[in-house]
Formats: sequence, structure tokens, C-alpha cells
Amino acid sequence: MKKIGLILIGLLLFSSFSFASSAVIEKIIPNSNVLSFYYSSKRIDKGVGSERFWHLKSARLEWIGDNYDVDLELAPLAAGNPISIKQAWIKFIPFKFMDISLGKISYPFCNVSSKTTSNITIFQPTLFGEDWMIKFNGEFGKLGWNAYWADGGINEGISAYDIPSTIGFRGKYSLAGLDVGASLRIRDWDNDDRKYDWGADLLYELGNIAKFNCQVFNLPDDDDNSDLNFFLTTSYEKGFILPFAKKTIPYLGYFSRNGI
Repeated sequence: MKKIGLILIGLLLFSSFSFASSAVIEKIIPNSNVLSFYYSSKRIDKGVGSERFWHLKSARLEWIGDNYDVDLELAPLAAGNPISIKQAWIKFIPFKFMDISLGKISYPFCNVSSKTTSNITIFQPTLFGEDWMIKFNGEFGKLGWNAYWADGGINEGISAYDIPSTIGFRGKYSLAGLDVGASLRIRDWDNDDRKYDWGADLLYELGNIAKFNCQVFNLPDDDDNSDLNFFLTTSYEKGFILPFAKKTIPYLGYFSRNGI
């Protein structure tokens, strides 16, 4: 209880940061693997002053298997789309050196896991998104790679179909708990006004105690604002045991908002 109290005090002191709490639930939702809750800090201007408070942003319900993943996001009922499919894919392993995934998949851009409990997922949909795609994944020693072709285009009504127009690649090198990676994504690659997204990332795991995740990325758009952003998250991987929850992992994080 003392540890939990110290964490709550720390969150109040870091009120300008974002916080998320993720819990693995058993026997509460039948046949489900993960039920996660995400909180964030929000400030309301009052004219002569302002107020900041924590609020529930969304909940995630996920079914995970060795070769499939179905991930649903539950937002407030007042939202335009209270239930949305974040992921729904199946994986095939036709070769020992490579597997293939089909479905709605989170972009393998920077070192952001597709698992809701593996990172501060509150940022993932906003920054990198997900689309229907075919994705190739392989490893060679300490080197890993992803390549994908995604349906990220826009049907302008000229034809009866829309050609998938986003391609990308990510490479990663792992050594003794340290992962260093680089990502490149080309949107509308078959058009003259194609856009190039790039990112670099560094993740370090301190045993089973803490995880530090730093991402720097550039997502260009059509305005004159800076598109260079970064975020840094720190999580207490040992977590805490709470009522009805097998494990709860607290997060602290900060991210820039250039052009977002």
C-alpha cells in the first residue's frame, strides 16, 4: 500500500505527463485475455485560471493467440464510434525464416508493440495507426525486419476500387536488453506527392524491473509546422497485484505535439 501511495503522489507531481494503467483480468470477461484501462491528464481553462484532472480515455478488450489477435477499443458512448476494431489479424508461417500476417494490423513503425499491455498504447492509434495490410516479418540472428503493403489510400470515386498505397520497412538490432531500430513508411507511394515518414527508436529493459522506451519520428503533412516529434515512456514492469487483477503495470510518459 505504501508503494501505491508513493506512485499516486508522484503522478500528482508530474501532472503535465501522461499516465496509463493496464491490467490483465482473468475470469471477469469470459474467454478474453486482456482488459486494459487508459487514463490521461486534461486541463480545462477557466478564464482566470485552469483545472487539471485525470479521466478515463478508453478501455481495450483483446483476445490473443499464437497466430491471431483481435483487439477492440471501447470509448465513451457519447463518442462517434464507441466500439472500433484496432486489430484483427491471422499469421501464417510458410518459411522458417519468415512469417506472413494478414488483416487489420498496427503499423510496425518505431518500437511500438501491437500488444495493449506492452507499451503506453494510448499514443499508438494517434501517432502510427493501423490499416488492412499484408505484413512480412523475419529474423536473422540479432537482426529483425518487417516489410508491409497497406491499404492506406483514398478512393476518390474515379474507379470502383482503391489500390493499397502505403509501403514500409522497419529494421531492428537487439543486444543484451537493448533494441535499436529504424523505420521508413511511404504514403501514396504511387503518386507524385508521396510522403515519407521516418523514425528511430531505442528501448532498454532493466531486467524485469523497468522498461525505457524512446521514439523520435517525423510524419510530414501539408502545413508549415514542424512534424518532428518524440516520446519517452518509463514503466514499472514488476507491476502490482490489485483486486481482480493478475498484474497492473503503471506508466509515466511524455510526448511532444508538433503538428498534432
